[in-house]
Amino acid sequence: STEANKGWLEGAKRVVKHALEGHETTFLPFIFNDDEDLELLLETLRTKYGINQFDTVIFDHNEKLFLTHLKVIQARGFLKAGTTIYVDNVKRKGKVLRKYMEHVNTKSKRGYETEIKHVKKPYPDAVAISTWWGPTLTMEL
Repeated sequence: STEANKGWLEGAKRVVKHALEGHETTFLPFIFNDDEDLELLLETLRTKYGINQFDTVIFDHNEKLFLTHLKVIQARGFLKAGTTIYVDNVKRKGKVLRKYMEHVNTKSKRGYETEIKHVKKPYPDAVAISTWWGPTLTMEL
């Protein structure tokens, strides 16, 4: 998990520790600002921690960077068949997220299967949940 705000990262640590109690899951919290080098972070995860792929990616930072960051994560091989990518506020921030949503749209044939789920709380909006299937899905479409 990465977070630019130290207070929020501390909160995430407490919540995740509680949620993961009794489970064998790796949680590595990092301070990471939007302007930092994502490729360097991924290389650190690979070389220092032995993490080569993600099960889940949750984007909750500067929306303008979602597509760029997704492409870096994909290019570096951190997506595996079945990796889920979660993005919220896709209605409220639709204009900023347009290119990202076009990229992960199932019909784009880029290897993503994406569904939009409408939410009512804490305010009316929608979330996008994408699953990366890679070239297999592209060939099946």
